Amino acid sequence: MTNEFPNLPAGSKLQGGKYRIVKVLGQGGFGITYLAVQTGLGMKVAIKEFFLKGSCQRDSSTSEVNVPVTDNRDLVSKCQKKFKSEARKIASLDNDHIVSIIDIFDENGTSYYVMRYLSGGSLADRIKDCPLPEQKALVIIREISDALESIHSHGLLHLDIKPANILFDERGRAVLIDFGVSKYVDSENDTTTTSSLVGFSRGFAPLEQINATISSLTAATDLYALGATLYNLVAGVIPPEASQVMDSGLPELPSTISANVKNAITQSMQPRRKDRPQDIQSFLHLVPDENILPEDDEETVVSSSQDQHLIHVEKAIPTGRFWKIASVFFLCATVTFGILFLTQKKGEKADYSEEIKSLTQTNTGLQEQINTYQDNEKSLTQSNNTLRRQVDELKGQVSTKDSRINALQNENTNLKRQVDEYKPKAERWDRSMSTR
Repeated sequence: MTNEFPNLPAGSKLQGGKYRIVKVLGQGGFGITYLAVQTGLGMKVAIKEFFLKGSCQRDSSTSEVNVPVTDNRDLVSKCQKKFKSEARKIASLDNDHIVSIIDIFDENGTSYYVMRYLSGGSLADRIKDCPLPEQKALVIIREISDALESIHSHGLLHLDIKPANILFDERGRAVLIDFGVSKYVDSENDTTTTSSLVGFSRGFAPLEQINATISSLTAATDLYALGATLYNLVAGVIPPEASQVMDSGLPELPSTISANVKNAITQSMQPRRKDRPQDIQSFLHLVPDENILPEDDEETVVSSSQDQHLIHVEKAIPTGRFWKIASVFFLCATVTFGILFLTQKKGEKADYSEEIKSLTQTNTGLQEQINTYQDNEKSLTQSNNTLRRQVDELKGQVSTKDSRINALQNENTNLKRQVDEYKPKAERWDRSMSTR
């Protein structure tokens, strides 16, 4: 009996109990991703199961995956082979910003690969309420650019770059996932890609991918999606579809976005592939390094005492942070005033309700930024106090050692005085003994 819901139920075990399924994390046209536990270590992992939507079915009593339509079996077999070969290639990529694949196996008539579980949530979740500050967006884009450069250098295209496929690890680093529609040329020059089977993400895919012209897919295809992702992060809306960009160009971006970032988006989202940057380095040249400032500026002051026993390190809160916080407070007050004003005018124009809603959301986002700055300031103050306590302890230790040195010097002086007193007596004793 086939199962209308094709995923494995919670509690299912794989590899003789080595892995236990907890729940479904996501399901696409190419496979199903589960949260699972590696029972030996008690460690959370993510497991992706090959399951071609529309072609595969599962027997609910045995969990076996089968292909009921004979004509589809060759296609499913070929895609399953791709699933495994691409997993092995991804596993060989040593990059902090690419999901780590740690195991692969066949079971239940299909294939699975096991990935490190990323606990920091998705980029899509972070931009639900408001766009990201430009600085944070650029940091994430550069991290994903690093992943893409590694991927492209191995002849692989991702073909599904978007915020939903960017997760964060426990250290807050952006990690690219979901290679389900990826493509690469193997030793037999086989360019089959699952993208022609499971489609594409509207707003993030260029025309050559939408038209499924496999031979025209290049690194520039991924760069279009990277630029569209940057658009999504800083504008807070899904980019227009490629056909709209072709007909009407990109909409005007918010005035708060810098000219360099606007240019990077515009150049990478050109409808014609040859008009875009052709590789990651060309894309990064559109986003100069000076646009990225340190997330937490710190000033280190080093001073030494007279005896050179101490190194005093102070981490001071930069004055720039004060102005950032003050600016956000000012903006928040301005938005709040705008909300009150629009509320008073609501009876005159009902259309103001949408503006009030938008301003309220903006106000919420600004308040979150204020809370973040205050948390950072509190953390830095605590760190500064800890360092001062450590310095005071070191000063006490040095003072104790100095007192001990002075005591030893006094004892040495006394011993020398005693030696000087006994020296004439010793000489007289030697002369006395020599005359006998």
